[in-house]
Amino acid sequence: MQTAVNAYLVNTGSNLVLVDTGAASCFGPTLGQIVNNLRAAGYEPAQVDTVLLTHLHGDHACGLVSGGQPVFPNATVHVDKADANYWLSEANAATAGKDSQALFGMARDAVAPYQAVNRLRTFDAAAGAEPVPGVRTVAAYGHTPGHTGYLFTSGKASLLLWGDIVHNHAVQFRRPSVSMEFDVDSHAAATTRSRIFADAAKGGLWVGGAHLPFPGIGHVRRDTGGYEWVPVEYGPVREDMMASPRN
Repeated sequence: MQTAVNAYLVNTGSNLVLVDTGAASCFGPTLGQIVNNLRAAGYEPAQVDTVLLTHLHGDHACGLVSGGQPVFPNATVHVDKADANYWLSEANAATAGKDSQALFGMARDAVAPYQAVNRLRTFDAAAGAEPVPGVRTVAAYGHTPGHTGYLFTSGKASLLLWGDIVHNHAVQFRRPSVSMEFDVDSHAAATTRSRIFADAAKGGLWVGGAHLPFPGIGHVRRDTGGYEWVPVEYGPVREDMMASPRN
């Protein structure tokens, strides 16, 4: 299945926050562009002071490191304590199936240099933690034990970056009960998805999803058959558009 892997950089005015870090080289040569894209947006990795991980799967956490060194040397990394307890456990890794063992290794390697300098922090998303001012955690358990969304609020506008609530937009908005094989607890993931969809539609939230088609930002709309994804319009900025003002 073809999919996007999105991460989100948010300048809150007091913090430069990166939500998820991409896959780096963990899943082949077509991913791992987060650092290049940061620089294209006018930022350097060293300027990022906060990394919020939705969970510790490799396509969200592998971008934390390169060659065993931290990519974001001045950042503190935050993740839900249930996810950390699960993915960083040697005992869990030892009893996991062969296909899953690699995921445990990716998680451990990704956070190791931040742990070594006391820059890994855990929280309880269910308690509505606020890792940085103006950003509230939203418990979204099921895909992983501590899967977490982050709600950014500015004035009357809110943006929910929800991680892996959706893997296949063509199927799961219409049928929220459909889960993916990557879910640790498929029943909990489906229950969470229905709740998040309802909240996002009712609240008119802006939403950003890790595996929604790039840039993965839009709204959730309820319809008679379930829900619909309403993406923002997107197009590249051409040089001729930059060169002259437009009405």
